[in-house]
Amino acid sequence: MFDKIISEETRNNIAKRRENNIKTLFGLPYKQDIDGEDFVVLGVPYDTSVTNRTGCRFGPRAIRNAYGAGRLSYEQDNSYKVANLKGMDMGDIGVVLGYVEETMELIRESVRKVLDAGAVPIVLGGDHLIAYAELKAYSEKYGKVAMVHFDTHEDTWDYGDRIKYNHGTPFRNAIEDDILDTEHSIQVITARELHKIGIKETCRRIKEQVGDAKVFITFDIDFLDPVYAPGTGTPMPGGFSTYEACEIIRNGLAGLDIVGFDLVEVMENYDPAGITAINAVAILKQFVILLSKKKAEQE
Repeated sequence: MFDKIISEETRNNIAKRRENNIKTLFGLPYKQDIDGEDFVVLGVPYDTSVTNRTGCRFGPRAIRNAYGAGRLSYEQDNSYKVANLKGMDMGDIGVVLGYVEETMELIRESVRKVLDAGAVPIVLGGDHLIAYAELKAYSEKYGKVAMVHFDTHEDTWDYGDRIKYNHGTPFRNAIEDDILDTEHSIQVITARELHKIGIKETCRRIKEQVGDAKVFITFDIDFLDPVYAPGTGTPMPGGFSTYEACEIIRNGLAGLDIVGFDLVEVMENYDPAGITAINAVAILKQFVILLSKKKAEQE
């Protein structure tokens, strides 16, 4: 008898939700075939290469489940809506935990698939070694690309042949493999110096360094102070607020020829309040805004 009070419209909506019950970033369509999308979200549930706390293999899940991840709006200006972009979430790459080189190849293949389809990858980590595989894909597609690197660590450590691949070595490996345009990359403005020179000067330096080179943006969540990102593997006090990070992204990266993004090292197991993932979502929204503004300017 109760079925009579359920409208046909309600039944149709329920059916649609059942068909699309996979949690995606920003509520984007979940699918595998790229068809004219401007950007594609990829998760990499991998943390075999961490040197301290584990758990960032659950980072993609934490980000997709975070408050704010279900909508795409620009909180600093609520009148701004991303209406000129078409995006999708491809879900997680099928990594092989414990097998570093095999996983790097799977990441490279997946990112290359997105690039070959003419879309911009937005990759959710996972530990920071994944950026090495991403750079391999970018270099195959475009030749060496530049990098803007937000991080508490430079990730150019040298363990010799003993530990060639971990989340502290991706950019040393990229340099040694000659797949990174170091002339136009920027990563080492220390926290103390950045606090001193401020956002405006930092943005000027980024744009001057990168110029018109194609550039990959990589953001380790530990760039934020542990107050804003307690859920990460190697938190370091003295970092930056979410507001400062978003301001640098909005102003320092606007106008650059960006070919891809990633955000890595989010760990939900060290942050029961979900603050880290919420702030990751805020940063990811700035990435999409950059793509939206770039497309609007080109049109």
